[in-house]
Amino acid sequence: MVYGGGALGSLVAARLSSTYDISLIGRAEHVKAIQKDGLRVTGRTTCKSHSIRAYTKVGNEKPDVVLLTVKAYDTKYAIEKLKPLWNQSIFVSLQNGLGNEEILAGKAENVLGAVINQGVTFSAPGEIYHAGEGETDIGLFQGATLDDATNIVEAFNIVGLKAKVVSDIREKVWAKVILNAAVNPLTGLLKKRTGELIGNPHLEAAVREIVQESVAIAKASDIVAEENSILDKIWEVAKATKDNKSSMLQDLERGRQTEIEAINGALVLKAHAAGVPAPKNELLATMVRCAEQIK
Repeated sequence: MVYGGGALGSLVAARLSSTYDISLIGRAEHVKAIQKDGLRVTGRTTCKSHSIRAYTKVGNEKPDVVLLTVKAYDTKYAIEKLKPLWNQSIFVSLQNGLGNEEILAGKAENVLGAVINQGVTFSAPGEIYHAGEGETDIGLFQGATLDDATNIVEAFNIVGLKAKVVSDIREKVWAKVILNAAVNPLTGLLKKRTGELIGNPHLEAAVREIVQESVAIAKASDIVAEENSILDKIWEVAKATKDNKSSMLQDLERGRQTEIEAINGALVLKAHAAGVPAPKNELLATMVRCAEQIK
C-alpha cells in the first residue's frame, strides 16, 4: 500500500504496479480519475497503470508493506488511520524531514527509514510528470529486519527504482534534510526550478552557506554529516532534475501548507537543543511561513 497519493506516491505506485499488487490512498479527485482511466505518468517514466486499486481511505486490505508518502505534517494523522496494520505490516517512510520515522515507531511495530530522490510534479488528477530520478536508500529503524529491508529494495530494483540497503538510515535522513533545507526554500521563495540553482553565483553561495550551517547543527546533534558530499549531491540532483519544481514550490503555487517545519524548522529546533546558532535556517523558515500566508 502507498499511503499518500501525491506526485511521489503516485510515481512509486505506478512503477510497483507493473509487478506487484498495489493499492494507493489519495485525494478524492485523483482517486476518481485513477479509478476511471488509470494513472498516467509522463517524462522519464512513461506508462499508464490500470492495475492500481485507488481509494480515499484504508479499507480491509492487509498489505505486507505500507509506504508512507504523505507530507510530514500529516504523519501523525496517517499513522492513526493505519491503526489496524500497526502489528501486521512493515511501515516505510518515504518522506521529507526529520521525525517521521519516530512518529511511526511510536505506534507501529516494524518500521524502516528511507530516503528517496525523485523529481515528480502533479500535473492533474490521474496524471503526474516524472522529471528526474535518483537512488533510494532504505535502512533499519525499529523492529523490521535486514531481510525485510533487502526484500523491499529488491522489489524497487525489479521495477527500475534504483535502491540499496544502508547501514545507518539516520545519517541519510539528515543529509536529505540538509539538502532540502537549501534547495526547497530557495526554489520555493524565488520560484525557480531545481536546475536554476546552478550557474547563478549568488544562489550557489546561498546554498553553500545554508549547507554549512546545517552541517554544523547535525554535528552538534551527534550526526555525521559531510559538507562537501552534501553539496556534491545537491549539484548532482539539480542537474538530474533540472526541470523539476520542488515540492515546496508546488505547495506555495497551490496555496498549500509546506513542509518547512519538518525541514528548516526542525533544524532550528535541533540547533536550539544543541546550543548552536541557526540564523540562516531561522530566516528561511520565517520567510516560507510568510509566503504560506500570501494567497
